[in-house]
Amino acid sequence: MTPELIAAFGQFGPLGLMIGYLVWRESKERAAATQRDLAQAEANKELAGALSALTVTIQNMLPGGRAR
Repeated sequence: MTPELIAAFGQFGPLGLMIGYLVWRESKERAAATQRDLAQAEANKELAGALSALTVTIQNMLPGGRAR
């Protein structure tokens, strides 16, 4: 056991440790969710750029497209 854990147990008892664990777990999950959201936003930007390029390419291939 770490000194911090022993001190927390001495001050707050078992219920305090349980609440501390729940707060720690929630903050850790929130940080992981934030990282996932950032990665998803970056992937969405790349997908939007690729779809935009594909749309322009298809429009240029159609009769009366912008390139003709």
